[in-house]
Amino acid sequence: MKINSVSGGYDGTKLNGRQPSFQKVNEKYLKKAEEWYRRRGNITSEWYESLRDDVTLFKDISPQDGVDTMMAAKKYVNEGSMSAFNHILECIKRG
Repeated sequence: MKINSVSGGYDGTKLNGRQPSFQKVNEKYLKKAEEWYRRRGNITSEWYESLRDDVTLFKDISPQDGVDTMMAAKKYVNEGSMSAFNHILECIKRG
């Protein structure tokens, strides 16, 4: 899987008024999140489950890279899905 190193924040967007400081973002998952957002206005549960499994079950992605990817994709999560987002984020943080 392709991991993109990002220094100084991801593409200049701000989360919660602060500049994010991502280290590595999984491009595959970030592109899929953007595609789902364009199609449906939100990230799907399949996206969350797939990323969680790649981090916790298959160990294809490190927990920190999973967290960075989640934080980069947060802008594609609508308000109603924020609790699911936070739940998956906690699962990934635990590895």
